[in-house]
Amino acid sequence: MNILRLILQNLRQGTVSFRLPHTHECTSDQYRGLIHNNPDGCVGCGACAYVCPTAAIVVSKTPTNYTWSYEPGKCTFCGRCIDRCKPGSLSMESKLPPLYATMGDLDVSYTMEKKKPAPRPAAVAAPAAAATPAAEPAAAAPAPSPAD
Repeated sequence: MNILRLILQNLRQGTVSFRLPHTHECTSDQYRGLIHNNPDGCVGCGACAYVCPTAAIVVSKTPTNYTWSYEPGKCTFCGRCIDRCKPGSLSMESKLPPLYATMGDLDVSYTMEKKKPAPRPAAVAAPAAAATPAAEPAAAAPAPSPAD
């Protein structure tokens, strides 16, 4: 094909790509966006950081608190962290991330105080009669025979 013919064909076709800034919103329910953590529900277990294949999530602990950090530039948006989060404090956005100019603008970090475990309820003592099984009646002694 002649290069001039290709150029003219492309000029007649018009714009094919979007102009920036692009405002298109995703229409798929399956879109995987940025990870969000609800600090009130997070217990700092670190399971999300353990399963993250790219180390986009880091949980560091001190004796009194812990820090949960997320770096979207490393994230592959696989969703493994959300599947592993037992308290359910992680979620994914269903829209495109905002535009940013400087690396690290979307990074998120929370420092949270360690939560003390809830006290266990005191064990309720069962009544003594209910605690031991009922004694079986003793077998009756054989009656003496009349020949004796």
